Amino acid sequence: MSSKIISNYLPELRSITAGRKHPAVVSLNITEKCNQKCVYCEIGNNIPSSTAETLDTGDLKWLIDEMHRIGIKRLAINGGEPFLFPDLIKTVKYAAEKNIICAITSNGMTIHKLSDAEIQILKDSKTEINISVDSMDDNIQSLTRGVEPALTNALKSAEFLITAGIPVIFLTAISVYNYKDLFRSFFKIYESGINQVLYQPIIYYSNYPDRQTIGNKFNLNVGEENIAELMFQLRQILKFERTHNIKTNVYRIMPWIEHYLHTASGKGKTWFWENVLKKFYCREIHAIIDITYNGGIQPCALTMPEINIKHNRSQGLLKMWETASQGIKDDMDNGRFRKYCNGCCNHFSRNMIASAMKYPFRNRKILFKTGISVISRFIFTIFKKLFIRN
Repeated sequence: MSSKIISNYLPELRSITAGRKHPAVVSLNITEKCNQKCVYCEIGNNIPSSTAETLDTGDLKWLIDEMHRIGIKRLAINGGEPFLFPDLIKTVKYAAEKNIICAITSNGMTIHKLSDAEIQILKDSKTEINISVDSMDDNIQSLTRGVEPALTNALKSAEFLITAGIPVIFLTAISVYNYKDLFRSFFKIYESGINQVLYQPIIYYSNYPDRQTIGNKFNLNVGEENIAELMFQLRQILKFERTHNIKTNVYRIMPWIEHYLHTASGKGKTWFWENVLKKFYCREIHAIIDITYNGGIQPCALTMPEINIKHNRSQGLLKMWETASQGIKDDMDNGRFRKYCNGCCNHFSRNMIASAMKYPFRNRKILFKTGISVISRFIFTIFKKLFIRN
C-alpha cells in the first residue's frame, strides 16, 4: 500500500496540480471480434458498427512508436476479445522492446491454448492480464457471457497463467444477474488463488459509440429495490478482504455506487456525482488516450471518435489526441457535461479521487472519507503482511 501511495497517488497529485507532460496510458480496443455474447455488450448483441475500418499490425507499430517517442509507458488492450487479434503476442513483444507494458483484458476463452513460447513472451514482457468473470456460478457466468463453457475456460486460463508466473486480476460486472452472488463468488475466487478482484456496475450507454446502445440497457443494473442487498454483499467482501490476502476496489466504489444506480434507474434528475462531489474534475480526458478498433481517437471512451490514426499521421499521436479532446475539455472546464458523463462508472473512482485532490476545500467531505478509507486500508495491509500467510 505504501508503494502504491508513492507510485500512484503522489504522481497523480503532482499531475493534477502542475499539469501533465503527456497522458499516462493509451487504451486501445484492438479488435471488434469476440467469442462470447455478453448480455451487456453491444458487440455480443450483434449490433452493427457504423464503420468497416479495422486496425492492422502496421497501425499498432506506428502507435507504439509514437507512445515511445512521447514517453507513454502503458498500453491497455481491450476488445472485443484481444486474443482473437492475430498478431497480439507480436504486438506485446514489440511494445516491451519499446519499454511499454501491456495490460490485456480478456474473457479467458482461449488463453489456456497459448503455446509455451507465447506464454513466455507475455511473462518476459511483464504483461498484466485481466479476465472477466461475473460469477463463480457456472449458470450465472454462462447467462451473462452468452456461452456455456465461459467459466470453465476462464478458470482454466487463470490457472494456466498463474502456473506460468503471470499475475491475473478478475473483473466482475455487477448486474441484476449476480448481485446476490457476489460474496459467495468472491470467496470461491479467493480459494482459486486469485488475489485481486475489481468490480463495477453496468455502463448503461453503449461501450462502443459506433454502435447503438442495447435497448433498455439500464435494466441490467441492480434496481433501487435491491440496492440494500447489494451493499450488504459489498460490505461482506470488504470485511473479508481486511483479514485475507486478496484485494478489491470495493472501498473505492462504495461512496458512489448507490448514487450511480439511482441515476441508472432513470430516477436521478441530476449528475450522479453531485451526491458525492461539490465540484467534479474528469481526470480521464487528461490521462487516457482512447482508441477504437477502427483507429479512431475518442475524446473519451463513451464518445464518438473525431480523428483516426490511419490518417494525418504527420501530426503525430499527441497532436491528434489534443485536437480530438479539446472540445470536451473546454466544455468540462465551463461546467458543460455530455450526457454520457452520467454513465462513466468505469473510471469514476479515479475521477472522484482526482476531484478531491484538485478541489480539496470544495470536496472536503469526500476527501476526508477517502482519506479515512486509505488509512484504514494501509493499516489492514500492514496487518496482513505481518500476520496473514495464506
